Amino acid sequence: MNIQFNIKYKTDPGIVIAIEYYLQHTPDEKKIANFVTFDGENWIGRLALNTDVNIGYKYILKKSNTIIQKEWGEPRSVVFDPMDIIIRDQWRAHDQISNVFLTSAFTKAILKRAPQKSKKKKPQNSIINHYPIVFRLRASTIESNYCFGVTGNIPALGDWVNPILMDDQNFPLWSLKIHVSNDNQYIEYKYVIADPKTKTILFWEEGDNRKLYTNQITENEAIFYVNDDGFRQIASWRGAGVSIPVFSLRSQEGLGIGDFFDLKTLIDWAHLTGLKIIQLLPVNDTIASKTWKDSYPYAAISVFALNPLYVHIPAIAAFKNLEVEAAYRADVATLNSTSEIDFENVLKVKFKYLHMLFHQEYESFKNDADVRLYIEENSDWLRQYAAFCHLRDLNGTINFTKWATYRNWSKAVDESLNAPMYTNYKAVEFYYFIQYHADRQLKEVKDYARNKGIILKGDLPIGIYRYSCDAWVAPELYNMDGQAGAPPDDFAVLGQNWGFPTYNWQEMAKTKFEWWQNRMQQLNRYFDALRLDHILGFFRIWEIPINQIQATMGLFNPRIPYSISELNALGLYDHIDDYTLPLITEDRIRRAFGTKADLILKTFFKKNKNAPLTFKPEFDNQVKIKDYMDEHEQYHEYLTTLLELHSDVLLIKETIGGEPRYNPRITLASTYAYSQLDHDIKVVFDHIYEDYFFNRHEAFWAQQALWKLPTIVEATDMLIFGEDLGMIPNSVPEVMKALNILSLEIQRMPKVSGDFGIVQHYPYMSVCSPSSHDMATIRGWWESDSDRAAKFFHTYLHWFGIPPKDCTPDIVKTIVDDHLSSPSMFAIFPIQDLIGMDGHLRNPYAASEQINNPADPNHRWNFRFHMPVEQLLEIHGFNVMMRAMLKVHGR
Repeated sequence: MNIQFNIKYKTDPGIVIAIEYYLQHTPDEKKIANFVTFDGENWIGRLALNTDVNIGYKYILKKSNTIIQKEWGEPRSVVFDPMDIIIRDQWRAHDQISNVFLTSAFTKAILKRAPQKSKKKKPQNSIINHYPIVFRLRASTIESNYCFGVTGNIPALGDWVNPILMDDQNFPLWSLKIHVSNDNQYIEYKYVIADPKTKTILFWEEGDNRKLYTNQITENEAIFYVNDDGFRQIASWRGAGVSIPVFSLRSQEGLGIGDFFDLKTLIDWAHLTGLKIIQLLPVNDTIASKTWKDSYPYAAISVFALNPLYVHIPAIAAFKNLEVEAAYRADVATLNSTSEIDFENVLKVKFKYLHMLFHQEYESFKNDADVRLYIEENSDWLRQYAAFCHLRDLNGTINFTKWATYRNWSKAVDESLNAPMYTNYKAVEFYYFIQYHADRQLKEVKDYARNKGIILKGDLPIGIYRYSCDAWVAPELYNMDGQAGAPPDDFAVLGQNWGFPTYNWQEMAKTKFEWWQNRMQQLNRYFDALRLDHILGFFRIWEIPINQIQATMGLFNPRIPYSISELNALGLYDHIDDYTLPLITEDRIRRAFGTKADLILKTFFKKNKNAPLTFKPEFDNQVKIKDYMDEHEQYHEYLTTLLELHSDVLLIKETIGGEPRYNPRITLASTYAYSQLDHDIKVVFDHIYEDYFFNRHEAFWAQQALWKLPTIVEATDMLIFGEDLGMIPNSVPEVMKALNILSLEIQRMPKVSGDFGIVQHYPYMSVCSPSSHDMATIRGWWESDSDRAAKFFHTYLHWFGIPPKDCTPDIVKTIVDDHLSSPSMFAIFPIQDLIGMDGHLRNPYAASEQINNPADPNHRWNFRFHMPVEQLLEIHGFNVMMRAMLKVHGR
């Protein structure tokens, strides 16, 4: 098989174009073929293969012998043909907006086309003085009742009048084969959208005519493939959606908590109202302590396993024992009557019935061919997870460092616990049983959503739980001496300490981030779109030492700390180490603790001659202080104040290569130590702070993200969103744009100066929302922050008069309507905000609607939507209003 490749791509000096290719039956055996060029822009490559199998290939950029970039997307393919093959391709850039519409969110959900019956093609004999050309267009942005066509300047392409319709058998790849006279070596053409019934042109693509020169020389008969990417048009598709955690759903069949099958009814409602996307919080297993803390959806004990609490019990099997069935129905009634999730009771009751069904269905389960296939396909993580859960149950703790045996995972441990001869093997199989049904149910929901034209959007937490199965199996992949979190912001003034270990990216890179690719592919089983929680973590993570508690003691990882000489150059000279200690005086202690000051001084502090007080060695970190407080309850009320005193420093010191290095503390200007500085030194620290947090790391962090993210996000064909709120480096939007990752725009957390984000100024490649799960709803915010609500009333809405104390339905509707009018590709609303537009339907208590308080270390996630999901289908007037609002705004 002889193949000639042609591509037009201008490269920089020293950069060459090549393809990385493989034979279909040996995809892991990749080879490289270099191209040649006469002008640095038009490249030609040739392959002569002694084979009759198809090949896959991808364009790459090389410098010397190093691959420096690969084009975007899945590998291309060449189908074997006895004729010579000539191919004209286009480089697939990562930042083309058209790539977004080739993700499964569009090709398999929103813009999904009904399967076409195979069309029998009449055999085409060779035509004298004619040669075949195959036009192939990769595009999905078309309504299902239309099709793409080609027209051009030759009779075979309709002479610019009649479109030649293309075949969508391999959607989103459209194809058309024509025969062209040897006289037609210069062809101009355009793609069009046509009505397949009348064959009339409805829309022409924009831009100049495409051009094709067919004067390539070949000794044999040849077939030309013209591969084009994207129907040229200004991206204008916009949609809307709803967000709600699975656990917050309420249904008539639920067992006190939402489950996967409740999503089907929510999908029906979304389809009825015209919504196109349903956004969920993470759905992985979080059952660690079997207490309320397990309600925290961002602390998964496995990044691969699904949460057992979301399994729909009746979909497993009917109870054969009528008394058990009656008891189950009674528990449904009891648990469904609660206004919030009674998490611990739900956990207890649901596992009771899961155990009952496991024993009832055990024989059929272990002999089921589908079950065996599932276990085999997922064995890389499932066996480890099942053994891990069994050992958690057996030892009464998830902290594997305290287990009597098996505290360290190994292949031998895995084989021992997952063997039928193991004494408690059935207890391990129980977790196979749960995961099999959870997987089957959520995949069914995904397919159900696709058939309704709805995207199911998942959420990937940035961290892993410290005592998770993942950490047990591969601790080398994580920095166990660090804790991930977030720096302070308006919603958490001391920042957030999530407690998760951070990632050892260098170790992960040794396998080309295989762990991440596997994680993404597992999520792709269930979702067509994905939110990357805290995408900043791929640039840098806020890391708090394991012996500190407050996030104010954290530092970015990775980072570039200052040397002494650099600080000198910035104007900071003598006594630099003094700035690494809190400025604590006896007078300050007496003001803070009043009558208890003497006791506090005696217990915690050491007096130094002619110097500020220092903490005693036994209290030289925050964890030691807290541990002491836990043992001496009489001091506990002073914990927060003491921790804040401990963190009241200007510089955080570390040692690298035996040399001291220094980092300015986050929120430096809010410290007491800063307030006591002379004006000139304050100016120096202001300059250091500005340089460190807003200039010094920009290129470095961009490089870090581009090292990781392309491999990770391109492991699947999901549509990717990034949660990019908070302290955002300037490089973040640039990298996200380069990788077609949609940004998040929250009006109360503007990314530009001002009190509120201006919705009409949002970028197209974004999702906008009035709030997130970490924030109050529209009503909750309005009624709890009257000063800011008044400012919004006057300066943003430009309304007159006295702002109402209560957030009326009209106010909520105005804010929703404003977001729908934005340029953002998606506008996604918490379901509480949508229902908040109706005074009769909404929850009477706005304050109860916030899903999570990010400053709460106890992580009590117990929000339940007040309406059964079935009722959404019955609120006819509201649904008509919703659909009309979406239609008015073209969503």
